[in-house]
Parts: sequence; structure tokens; C-alpha cells
Amino acid sequence: MIVSGADQSATPPRSEAGSGRLDRAIRALIILTLVVNLVFLVLLLVPGDPASTFVNVWLSSVAQWVPVGVFWLVAVRTRFARPEVILAAIGVAFNAAGDTYYAIAMNPSGELPSPSLADVGYLLYYPLTLAALLVLVLRQSPGSLNSALFDGAVASLGAAAVLAAILGPVFTDAASGTDPLSVAIAALYPLFDVLLVTAIVAIFASPVLRLGPRWPFLVVGFLLFAGADIVYALLTREGTYSTGTPLDAAWTLGLACTAIWVDGVTRIEPRITPTISNPRILPVPALAVLASLVVLLIASQTHVPTVALVLAAAAIVLAAVTVMSRHAALARLLERQELLVQQLKELDKSKSDIINTMSHEMRTPLTSILGYLDLVLDDDEALSASTKKRLWIVERNARRLHDLARDMLLLARLESGRATQTARSFEVGRVLRRVEESLRPLAASQGASLTMSAEGGAVIDGDEDQLEQAFMNVIENAVKFTPSSGRIHVDMKPALQSDGTTTVVISITDTGMGIPEDDIPHVFDRFYRATNAQDQAVQGTGLGLAIVREIVQAHHGDLSISSVLGEGTSLRIALPSRDE
Repeated sequence: MIVSGADQSATPPRSEAGSGRLDRAIRALIILTLVVNLVFLVLLLVPGDPASTFVNVWLSSVAQWVPVGVFWLVAVRTRFARPEVILAAIGVAFNAAGDTYYAIAMNPSGELPSPSLADVGYLLYYPLTLAALLVLVLRQSPGSLNSALFDGAVASLGAAAVLAAILGPVFTDAASGTDPLSVAIAALYPLFDVLLVTAIVAIFASPVLRLGPRWPFLVVGFLLFAGADIVYALLTREGTYSTGTPLDAAWTLGLACTAIWVDGVTRIEPRITPTISNPRILPVPALAVLASLVVLLIASQTHVPTVALVLAAAAIVLAAVTVMSRHAALARLLERQELLVQQLKELDKSKSDIINTMSHEMRTPLTSILGYLDLVLDDDEALSASTKKRLWIVERNARRLHDLARDMLLLARLESGRATQTARSFEVGRVLRRVEESLRPLAASQGASLTMSAEGGAVIDGDEDQLEQAFMNVIENAVKFTPSSGRIHVDMKPALQSDGTTTVVISITDTGMGIPEDDIPHVFDRFYRATNAQDQAVQGTGLGLAIVREIVQAHHGDLSISSVLGEGTSLRIALPSRDE
């Protein structure tokens, strides 16, 4: 049995064997309930004497009391720790007792004068059931009531307006009696029906209220029960009701549905983290407003009880207030979101300015340091071998800092749009061959092969230096992550797009270590390095591909990557080319 976190501490543990026996007993009673109701309904539909004692007394009583057993067994299964189950069990027990008394004490025509002891059982069922619903909602959805309040209220008022219009004559007849007790009992029946239906409609209107995994059975069960009551009240007023009709099965079928529901209430999963609610299929509050408008429209043509008009008007007004309040809340939310976006933009600009300033200030002294290191290292006679080795280490690390500052400065300018472009026409293949020739020694030093194939002489308009930098970053990255005996291939070919424009596609494919699947969406982010690159201590800053992305996008190109861990990576750059 799975309950919420609060329920686990409140419900004492039961042995698995005992719980299993109870589950089997509950399951058997639910099956028996369904079978009895099916037989009951079939016998009511069979032509013949509608006042059969077996059908209207004994079979009806069994159909009433078997669900009572389900409720109480569920209460036992929870060690009576669920007050909503206990309240519901008491309610259905009183209802069954009232129905049994009615069946035994009714006259030969199937009627029982009111007030009687049957009324006590019937009328106690409603407040106990409503109390069980309230406890269940408060227990299972404590944080959802505020959001559900307005929707539930609109739906309730709309449903109450419709029911008040339908049951208006019943209320009128009840109020015309002379015996105060009879008047009170006659008025309580339709009043409780209205309250029960409006409560179910309110719950159905809000998708955030949690009433167990079998909540549709609850809705259907109570609507069947209340619907049968309403039809019974209207037929009784017309003097056309008689026992032994299919209407009698509506009450027992409603109880059967609630019995199925209560077995699932104790299996509600624990609410550990907030979850996104699933919207219900029907927009109940909107339907309630439409129903209220229909009531007002009917009132313009015929007499409608005043209480129905008041409820319909209240539903429409409350719906309007709800819409206006939510519109105001949405406006405030959008205003705060816009302010937050502006603050983030300012923060991003400040960060870019800091990076720009730091990179510029780093490059100036580093350029001076590298210049003097070159002068010192050129004087072979003045340096010992050990000193020269140390200076080479200094020079290598200073150059790494210089390249980092250069990349940070370039990326900041590209992202801010301050990078100047010298646009001219040039042949892509020539630039790629230049990059390939400059990186071939690096590939050879690692024991890898770097090859290139170019189809056609595609010409593009753009900044040749920036695109050469982008090609250099991508191909150098491929060489760096390709082990000995690996292969790096650069392929260039023209392509025709669906809209008729021509592009040149540059594909860089390697047989290197590959990129983990979770890292692929982030490889173009600033300072991001794949986890396997960090694990294997491959040097890098995580800026190279971020620069490539900015340069390609600045040239209205497209960039994509695919990789298989342990097999290699393929990066594709598509750039618009000139029609030749």
C-alpha cells in the first residue's frame, strides 16, 4: 500500500500476509458488487412484475450492503488511520440501513410515507460523504487549494444554478407543507443533491486536486447517485414513480463506483516533489459559465426560481473576477520577467566588458614578454642548456595565456557584434588547403593522417581571416583528439538547398575519442569541455568551438555535429556560396 509521506507515519505497518488477505477480500467483494448490480439491472429490465420481493428487497439490499463491506475492509486495511475512509464508510452504512428499512417497511405499492427512519439513514449519508470529500482534499492536496478555489467556485455556482432551476418545483412543493419536520426533510433531499453535485463538479474543475488514481469512478458514482435522486424527486412530484424500475439500479451502481474508488484512495503515491498537473479534458469552469448564461436566457422566456438566477449571476460575476485577477497576475509576471531579462542582458554586457578589458590588458604585457623571450632565446651563446630549457617552458605557457586572451577578446567582440568584418569574395578550397598544410605537421607528429578532398571551386562572400580561424579551430580540434594511427578527413562540396540557393558544405570527420552523448548539446558553449577530454587531461580552454559558432552564424551559415563515443566525430559547416 502506497500513501503520502504524512500517511506513512500515521498508518501503522501491517504484515504482508494480512494485507494480502485483505486485498483479496476487497477484490472479491468488488467483483461480487459488480455481479450483483449487473443481475439487479438485468432483472429490472426484464418485463414482468416490477414489485418482485426478491428483486426489490433482497437483491437491492445485497447491492447496497456489499459496497459497505468494501469501505469497512479498506478502513481496516489502513488501521482506521484515514478519517476520509471512515467517514465515507459510515455514510454508505447509514444509506444501506435506510434503504433496507425502506424496502422492508414500504407498502404493497412500493411507497413509504415520510418522515420515517429511512430518511435518517438517507440524510446522514450526504453530510458524511461531503465531510469525507473535504477531508480527502485537505489531506491529499494541501498546497493546491488556493489555485483550485476560484475554478471550483465558478463551477459550483454554475452547477448549482442549473440544479436550482431544475429542482425549483421540488423546493416549492417542499416549502408549501404544513408539518415543519416534513418540510425540512423534503427540502433537505434536493439541497443535499445540489451540494453533492456541485462538490463533484468543483473537484472535477480543478486538475490539481488529488483524489486518488481512480477519481473518475468517484465522479461517475456520485453523479449517478445524485442524478437518480433528482429524477426520483421529479417523478415523485409528477406521481409517476414506482419501485422496481431501472432507476433503482442507478443508486446501487453509484455505490459500486465509489467502492472501486475507495479501494484506490489508499494507494495514492507519495508527494515528494511538486509535479505538473495534467489538464482535464473538459474546461468545466467555462462550461459552468455557459450553463449560467443558458439559465439567464431561459429566465427571459419563462419563470425560473430566484435562487437559480442569483446563482447563475454569481457564477458569471465570479468568472469575470477570476479572469481579471489572472490577467492582472499575468501582467505582473510578464513585467517581472521583462525586468529580469533586462537585468540579465545588463549582466551579460558587464561580463563581456570585463572579459574584453581583461583580455586586452593581458595581451599587452604578454606580447611584450613573448617578444623579450624570443630575443633572449635567440642568443644561444649567453644561455646554458638548463636555462634555455626553463625559458622555453616559460615561453610555451606565456603563449598559451596569450592565445587564451586572444580567443576571449575575439569571442567577446563576436558575441557583442563589435568584431569588424572585411567582406570580400574568396575561394573556400584555397583557405582550407592553407589550413590543412599548416596542420599536417601537427597530425604527423601524433601519428595521425590528415587528408582533404574538394569538389568544385566554391566562392563565398565573407571575412576570409575569420573563416580561416574557424576552419583552423575545427580541424586543429579534430587533430588534437585523434590518437596515433587515426584519420582526419576534410571534405568540401557544393550543395543545392530546397529553396534553390547554393551552399558549400565543409565536413571534418575524425576517428578520435568521440564525444559523450550528454555533452554534444553543449560543445559550442563557452568554456565547456567534454567530460572525456577532462578525464584524459587533453589541453584546451573550451573557447575554440564557441568562436567557430559565432563566426559561422555571423556569415549566415549552419553548424551541426554528430559523434559516437570511442569511434569519432563529424562536424558539418554549411555556408551560403555565390552562384557561378
